[in-house]
Amino acid sequence: MKKRLLGILVISIFLAGAPLLVCGQKTLTILHTNDTHSALFPFGPGDYYGGIARMSHLIKRLRSRNANVLALNAGDVFVGSFEFNKDLGYPELRIMQNLYDGMCLGNHELDLGIDALTGVLSGVIPQDQPIALPVLCANIDLSSYPALNSMIKPSMIKEIGGMKIGIIGVVNTDAQNYSSEVGALLTDPFQAAGVQAATLRAQGCNIVICVSHLGKVYDVAGLSQVPGIDIIVGGHSHDALKKAILASGKIIVQAGEYGRWLGELKVTYDGQSVSLKSYTLHPVDGRIENDPSLRRSLALLRMGIVQDPRFGEVYTDRVARADWTIDNEWKPGSSYRDTPLGDFGADAIRWGVQQAGYSVDMALDVTGYIVSKIYPGKVVGNDLLRVVPYGYDPGSGLGFKINIVELDGGTLLALLEYSVSMVEFTRDLCLDPSGITFKYDSSRPAAPLGQFSRLDPTSVMVNGSPINPMQLYKVAINEQIYRTLLSLGVQPYSVTETGLFLYNVVRDYARSLNHIRSKAEGRIIDTAVQ
Repeated sequence: MKKRLLGILVISIFLAGAPLLVCGQKTLTILHTNDTHSALFPFGPGDYYGGIARMSHLIKRLRSRNANVLALNAGDVFVGSFEFNKDLGYPELRIMQNLYDGMCLGNHELDLGIDALTGVLSGVIPQDQPIALPVLCANIDLSSYPALNSMIKPSMIKEIGGMKIGIIGVVNTDAQNYSSEVGALLTDPFQAAGVQAATLRAQGCNIVICVSHLGKVYDVAGLSQVPGIDIIVGGHSHDALKKAILASGKIIVQAGEYGRWLGELKVTYDGQSVSLKSYTLHPVDGRIENDPSLRRSLALLRMGIVQDPRFGEVYTDRVARADWTIDNEWKPGSSYRDTPLGDFGADAIRWGVQQAGYSVDMALDVTGYIVSKIYPGKVVGNDLLRVVPYGYDPGSGLGFKINIVELDGGTLLALLEYSVSMVEFTRDLCLDPSGITFKYDSSRPAAPLGQFSRLDPTSVMVNGSPINPMQLYKVAINEQIYRTLLSLGVQPYSVTETGLFLYNVVRDYARSLNHIRSKAEGRIIDTAVQ
């Protein structure tokens, strides 16, 4: 009998102690987005995808269901729609400050320069209140810009559920993403993250999160090696990760693009270390309700865009119909290294300048500037601006203009080699061509600018004829690619500013087609892919 009572007592003590063990382990939920690119309104067939009102509803719902919640955005909130071109990002930041705990600075937040970003964050540009949402970036030196320096911090600390959480922001330093003025302000993101992580740990932070706008490759290969960081909430590369990546003890997540997904990361903290509990990538689509509190403000925003004579009915008026998805990705297993969207965009540029009376041999765009896919069904103006969203002209509210440059065949060959020099790391430099075709071998080592390794020069054809290194060719490109050529030391023989806006050219080309049916044609072939 005594043994039985003793056994019951031991079990009772164990059961009583079990909750204490559980209580000693705390759960943190991190909701996250990235690369939302001003997609405030739904898009795609039947406006099924995205929309900040749906995102707001989902974030609020998940906050209500969980304790200890952080919501973070990993940058590139700006640029990509008429919503941005109308109000330069201020309305979305006002909405976000009631949803998120902080955001990382993305490269596109700096597209319009330091003064424009300062004006938006301070509320000066719309003559409204300053933005209260914390903006983080540890690897930018803003000491010469005291107003912006006071609004962008390298890191922050949040105390949630008895946990002290340090949050760092870092942004990529790729030269092609910045003006020379902004690029000169950027510093090494890995070193900056390391300094901030050590500082936050010294200040007693239990968990350190790095909100990164570096891209998945650099998060996994580089940022994961930085001591003191537990979690990396990523952006820039637009990867919709269905599973969290574990690398060098770090938990790495990323939630796609354009507000189509919301990541929900749950981690546990046992007083010593952080462990992955679960990860869910939630679709944000027509199954999600709209947040009614945003109905009026979004309706006014949309009305302002439609009533602007520069824009008009860009959300409802039919431009063309896409008979299938016009994608901007390489087909898995295919050696074709052009894409349906890239071919469409380059053909549009060539068609547009020819329609305007210019004679050109080819058109070249870059994959980094041809962005969102075109979904099947009715195509409207905002769908097409999302394809070519970059640049900003205050007068028209549109983006890049088109230039025509004269280059000799030898220079073109060098540029083709350069365009494939980093395909294993990024597609941003890859060309989208019209009027020129070529082959390369990605298994070969990359060569310095002016030398050849991957490109097969004998494969290069201009309108079906072998390229002549000594001949001059007229090439239609957007003005940002022209500036990039100059930064690489390439001086064209002549430059013609057409004054044509890239968006208008793409819209008019789509309208002339009526039905968009672009497919990858093998204009570029990687012979290493069998």
